[in-house]
Amino acid sequence: MKTYQIIIKPLTGFGTPLKGDTLFGHICWQIYYDKDLLGKDLETLLNDYLINPFCIVSSAYPYIDRNSSDEAQIYLKKPSLPLHFLFSLPEEELVQKRKELKAKEYFVYKPPLPPLNQIEYLSSDDVIIVKDEQVRCTIHRLLGTTSRGGFTPFVVPKLWYITKLVLFVGVREDISIEGIIEALKRIGKFGYGRDATAGWGKFEVLSYEEIDFYANTRQTENAYYALSPVVPDKSGNYAEIFYEPFIRFGRHGDVLSASPNPFKSPVLMADEGVILIPKKFEKRIYVGRAILGVSSIIEKAVHQGYSLVIPVEVSYDKIQNNH
Repeated sequence: MKTYQIIIKPLTGFGTPLKGDTLFGHICWQIYYDKDLLGKDLETLLNDYLINPFCIVSSAYPYIDRNSSDEAQIYLKKPSLPLHFLFSLPEEELVQKRKELKAKEYFVYKPPLPPLNQIEYLSSDDVIIVKDEQVRCTIHRLLGTTSRGGFTPFVVPKLWYITKLVLFVGVREDISIEGIIEALKRIGKFGYGRDATAGWGKFEVLSYEEIDFYANTRQTENAYYALSPVVPDKSGNYAEIFYEPFIRFGRHGDVLSASPNPFKSPVLMADEGVILIPKKFEKRIYVGRAILGVSSIIEKAVHQGYSLVIPVEVSYDKIQNNH
C-alpha cells in the first residue's frame, strides 16, 4: 500500500468533522456513481475489503504555512495517553497543572519524532479551529412559514477550519491515486457531511504527494499512532491499547439519507490519536479491521474500521511499572 499526503483548503463551515471513516463513505459514493474513477465498480473493490482494503482515509489535521519561506507544519492530535506518560513532570506539578496540560491538544508532526514524553504539546488556540453555532427556525412545510411558539428556534453547531488541512490516504498498489483525488475534488465541490445542501462542507484540493512514514525515524519506535478512528483487530498482538472512545452514529449517504431507515447501527471505535503498543513492533502501514452489519437495508454495507498509522516511541517500561 502506498500513502499520500493531500492538502485541502476549506471554503465554508462544516457541520460534520472531517474524520476518516466518514470521508471514506463519501469516496465510496463517488465510486458507486462513476466506476471509471478507479477502473472498478464499488462492489468489486469491496469484495476483499475485509482482508485487503483498497483505500484508507485519515482524519483531517491543521496544516499551517504562515510564511512561504518557512516549512509548513502539520498539527496532529495529542496521543490518547495519561498525562503522566506525556509530560515529564513531578506528580505534584502534574496535579496542579492538570487543566492546563489537558488543554494542550496538538503537537507538530516533524519526523523523526522524539519519544512522546519529550514532545512539546500546544493548545488549540495556537492551531486556530473555531467552533460556532447557527440559530435556525422550524419551518411549517405546508404553510411555508415558521412554526408557532416564538418561531421554535434551535441551535445547529458549526465548525470552521481557519487553516489549510492535510489528509493522509493509503491506496492499494493497483489503485490510482488520481481517481481518489478526483473523488475528493467532487466531494469538496458539492459539500461534505451534514448540511452540504445548505452550502456547508466545501473545500478545494490544492496538492498531493507520496509520503513514507518510515522514511525518517529514530529506529527506536515501539508503538503506532492511529490517524483516524479505528476498531483494533482481534489478533491479540497488542500488549496495550490507550484510546479515547468514539461512538459513530452513522447515517446512510446520498439518496438513502432520505429513506425510511436512514440510520446505521452505532459503532464503538477508538478515536484518532489512539496508541497501540504491539507485543512485537514491525513496519505496518495500517491497523484495524472492516466493520460489517452496520446497515439493516444494505447487507453488504461496510464501515472503515482501518486506520493509517505513524510509528512513535512510548516509554513502555514506565507504563509496565505502573500497572
